[in-house]
Amino acid sequence: MSTRPDDPDATYLPERYRQQVKAKKQRRIYKKLGAAGIVIMVFIVAYLLLISMLPVPLPFNPLKSPVTPTLPMEEQPTAPVVNVTIAVTPGFVLGMGISTLHSPDMLSLDKAVSIFREEYPAETCTLISANLTDRYSGQMLYEFIIQPGVSSSTETRFVVFIDAVTGDPYTQGQENTRITQRQAQDLARKAFPGIRPDRVRVRYSASPESGRTWNFALIKGTTPILTGTMDAETGLISSFTQTIQKVGRPAGPVTGMPAAQKIADRYISGQNGPVAVNMSEGRYFPLGSPSYPVAGRYVFIYNRIVNDIPCEDDGFITGVDSVTGEITAYERHWSAPDNAFSVTSEPLVLKRKATFAVLQQAKETYPESVSGLRIVSAEIRWMDQHPSGVIPRPGSIPLAWKVTFDDDIIRTNSSAKPAIAWLDVQTGSILDFKYQH
Repeated sequence: MSTRPDDPDATYLPERYRQQVKAKKQRRIYKKLGAAGIVIMVFIVAYLLLISMLPVPLPFNPLKSPVTPTLPMEEQPTAPVVNVTIAVTPGFVLGMGISTLHSPDMLSLDKAVSIFREEYPAETCTLISANLTDRYSGQMLYEFIIQPGVSSSTETRFVVFIDAVTGDPYTQGQENTRITQRQAQDLARKAFPGIRPDRVRVRYSASPESGRTWNFALIKGTTPILTGTMDAETGLISSFTQTIQKVGRPAGPVTGMPAAQKIADRYISGQNGPVAVNMSEGRYFPLGSPSYPVAGRYVFIYNRIVNDIPCEDDGFITGVDSVTGEITAYERHWSAPDNAFSVTSEPLVLKRKATFAVLQQAKETYPESVSGLRIVSAEIRWMDQHPSGVIPRPGSIPLAWKVTFDDDIIRTNSSAKPAIAWLDVQTGSILDFKYQH
């Protein structure tokens, strides 16, 4: 009979058997729970292994580029987002500043590099690193460290900046110029109305050799059509060179040299007013090659004349297109005031004495080349070379013999330049002597 009041039909079991059955049921439940736990652990481990194999955002690494996800316009967050697009492997080091981009108005790194490459192409220099900084001008700047190519005159690394919003070049100190960056762009554009560039790029430069200048480029598409320099204090254009396209040009000149020289004369007068100059050299430089000739341009060199004596440095260089007759190149060197030239008088040192002194110095420099020494030219000139931006003191520019000479070694080397010596016309002392093998 049954002893369970809740189920009178249940089979009767003694108490000790009921306890044994209950213990077995509990053990079966524990085994099932253990098995379920093992299955859950297996799923967790498998899930973690799968997640570890998927790409996930990593902490910033200066050697790798962070990638900004692209969302549909309706899903864009309302807060400012980083709008930079960076190649997965840029080939250069990324500075820590790149990860702090905070303005949607900033240029992407790819765009900044593209603008930078217009001024410094990959053929001439290597981009070492890129960064973003505001420590120089108070505005965000892209900072590029550059390694010049092996063919460059210097292999020293240097830094170039461009504005992170506008893409305009930036150089420390440009805020202190009388002619602003925008004014320099306008002046360069107006000086060449026939070119109609898509944009004008200007970069400030300050050096002992060239002084304080704006270097400008008139650009169509991504190609500079004309480049030049402008005085950063006065806005006066001191030099420019225009690229001549070879396509569609005849093989030879259309304009003769006499007509081209008149064009150059008129341009110098138009830009500078009446000036005392003398055209000392005129040459024609063709484009193309001997087998495929293309008409080139004439180049004329003008020397400044002071007291009927030519200057060595001050003067002009002009280039005239031999087909169109347009001025395609121009350089202006005119910085010494009139009172900087010494008082002229009859030279005490004659030409033969000057050349003899030079030959004696040359023999002492390279005794083995004595037999091949040759005087190329000897003439009296103003020795007016001086650093740009430096105003010579009154009477400080001397009158001197300029003696040009060479030897067998120099003549057999097509890239070597003749040696030059300068001697004071009054004392005969050697002022400068450049003679190298």
